[in-house]
Amino acid sequence: MKSLIEMPPYSEATKVILVSEETVAQHIADDLAKNLKFKGTYKQVAVLPEKNQVLVGVTKKSSIKSTDQWNEVDTYELGAAVVNATKKTALDTFQVSGLCQVFSGESKESQAKRLQLFVLGMHQASWMLDTYIPADKSTRKDLKVSVAEPEMALVTDAWKQELQALNDGVTLTRRMIDDMPESVNPSTIADMIRSEFAGNLRVELKFIEREELERMGMGAFLAVGRASVHDPILAHVVIKPTGEVKNRIALVGKGLTYDAGGLDIKIGGFMKTMKMDMGGSGTMFGTAKALSQIDLAHTEIHWISAFAENMVAGNSYKADDILTSYSGQTIEVINTDAEGRLTLADALAYATLQDPDYIIDAATLTGACMRALTEHFTALMGNDSEFIEALQETFVAEQEKTIHVPMPEVLREQVQGEISDLLNLGKDAAMGGHITAGLFLSHFVDQNLFRNESLGIKEPKAYKWAHLDIAGSAYNKGKNALGVSGATGQTVRSLVRFAQEVDRD
Repeated sequence: MKSLIEMPPYSEATKVILVSEETVAQHIADDLAKNLKFKGTYKQVAVLPEKNQVLVGVTKKSSIKSTDQWNEVDTYELGAAVVNATKKTALDTFQVSGLCQVFSGESKESQAKRLQLFVLGMHQASWMLDTYIPADKSTRKDLKVSVAEPEMALVTDAWKQELQALNDGVTLTRRMIDDMPESVNPSTIADMIRSEFAGNLRVELKFIEREELERMGMGAFLAVGRASVHDPILAHVVIKPTGEVKNRIALVGKGLTYDAGGLDIKIGGFMKTMKMDMGGSGTMFGTAKALSQIDLAHTEIHWISAFAENMVAGNSYKADDILTSYSGQTIEVINTDAEGRLTLADALAYATLQDPDYIIDAATLTGACMRALTEHFTALMGNDSEFIEALQETFVAEQEKTIHVPMPEVLREQVQGEISDLLNLGKDAAMGGHITAGLFLSHFVDQNLFRNESLGIKEPKAYKWAHLDIAGSAYNKGKNALGVSGATGQTVRSLVRFAQEVDRD
């Protein structure tokens, strides 16, 4: 495996220098700075070939009074800005410096995290899925990155291990989402998972196929996938800690490897890009991959995804069908294109049986989320205020744009049925669809509502649960920290960090 950070630095490396408005004069002559209009402001990049240097500005100022907690300096975004500015050049060997100077008021721990994110941003911005194009068309670069003094003192073995884990996890997420559905589908996913975790003795894999799913009674999940040539499959990956298990986190990802909409078929071009509808499972796959390479001492990770395709055939499930979910709750189908929540319903109910301390699901769930929050942001919902607050703080610390969206109880009746327990779409579908989808899912993390006696639940519990609607943030055109078009990898870093924080507590 190629190292993401070179020690010692290459002598021929292009120096990447972080500069602020206060330090810019130390690195560039006034007349040249004026010609380039370079002032050291945020994300400004000056390429200086004659000095073999690249300057990147870090000074960020708001022109108006604001409470925006996302308007902070994000070194992950700055690392990406450097690579994007040099993408059309031959430059691929860099030495990072200036970070300790411009962030001199911060602790060594904070500086080390900023440096790690800067290097990670560089590597991620240099990656692209180029499997299906000739080499001369690819903009992908295998960067060689090193750091100068005093930044070198921030680099430890643990720092490098975490950098590698994060890069592998984010890259895997982006690759899974960007790849085509003929490559990533319910028939191929088990082998992909086996390949990624091969040789890791702390990882246990379980795959539940159609016949067993039928026996278990996963009626909601199976209905969605039954019109596809690829049988549905549920993947359950367990990552054991190095010591005694004291915490469990269940990561549940929506696994629609392709969504044609079912009989309520997508029209007007909306089917294009639906390869990204497995963004939730891709995100959790990448998160699990990263966590499998980081030594958590006492926290056991369960990644659970129900993989299916929502296609059209003579045996497609239909609007008006009433499905019996794994939890025993019944669901009237209002629209077959509201399928993700049906697969999640069974996956979440299954997750509760692992008795986790926290359940987090991620899903490219609703267009309503994109319309409400734009593609920049993830929506965060949940049923436990303390848990949601802790998650939100983690997202802010990582500068991964996520907004807490409350789920008012006054809207719950929107998903309650008359001839079934629940509806798979809110009665007033045009309003607050991301919120009513969250309310729907909340019924499958509270065992007090379950009616499937075969589950053998003796002491039902309502589990702490968070829902991430990543419909816009997982895949977009440039509305992300990397400035890429396609899969973004957003949320992986924050989920890894949250697991680490739970483990430290």
